[in-house]
Amino acid sequence: MRYLIEHETILDYPQTVREHHIELRLAPRSDRHQQVLSCSIETEPAAELATYTDYFGNRVDYFCVIPPHTRLITRLRSDVETVKENPFSFEAVQPGEEQEWLHKAIRNAPPMNDFVLHRSLLTPTAMKLAEATSHAFPRREKERPVLESLQELLAWVPTVMEYRSGSTEVHGSLTTAVAQGGGVCQDFAHLFITVARSWEIPARYVMGYLDPGISQAGDTLTTHAWAEALVPGAGWIGFDATHNLLTNDHYVAVAVGRDSYDAAPQRGSFKGEASGAQPAVSVTMQEQQ
Repeated sequence: MRYLIEHETILDYPQTVREHHIELRLAPRSDRHQQVLSCSIETEPAAELATYTDYFGNRVDYFCVIPPHTRLITRLRSDVETVKENPFSFEAVQPGEEQEWLHKAIRNAPPMNDFVLHRSLLTPTAMKLAEATSHAFPRREKERPVLESLQELLAWVPTVMEYRSGSTEVHGSLTTAVAQGGGVCQDFAHLFITVARSWEIPARYVMGYLDPGISQAGDTLTTHAWAEALVPGAGWIGFDATHNLLTNDHYVAVAVGRDSYDAAPQRGSFKGEASGAQPAVSVTMQEQQ
């Protein structure tokens, strides 16, 4: 699949701000599942952008707007080709050998431990999360294939929470979302990650885009969130708990991290007297022939 993605964010401030420092994680990733054919970012007021790669391999564009201003606009335009048609297309590892495969993968890449051991308000311990719900947590039996267990987990998440647009705060507590029985795509991804990590399976958060023809959320198109787990023989496989789907070439990954803090599309700091309203975000994602 080939997509043209346009992403605009408008920040308005009731009073003048200055010395605005911004980081953007908006440029899609380039890997074996997708290729970025073109990518451009513009800002208003105009600013000179610089780029670096962060700890998790995400492209970060950053800039400063020093003069006083009351509005900041960022615009992304990117052409991306995705090639992962079948997430089940890989050579499976025998169930009895999967645990050693995972251990070896972590030994060979120690930073992988971040995706097993990390805990936060967004990805708490499974024990703490269990206190917020009466739902029994799924158990992973070591003799079952990892992918089979993860698919069971994928189907379990929507039984704990229903999708409710605007029901939780950005980077809000997962325990709160579980206790109220509803959340948004970030909460669904965090719940999947929390349980997978309790099984000692590396799991990470993904921010990106989903073809609007696939989405069932019913919202205006914005960014989407899902989880990836390390599956023996396959590597990272995406699990979209909001739609109970394994990700394929209808998904475009932008940034990954331990949780949504690491993969925020935009964050920054400035000098001023007021923080302003929530950003106005508009996204279009068009399939190209």
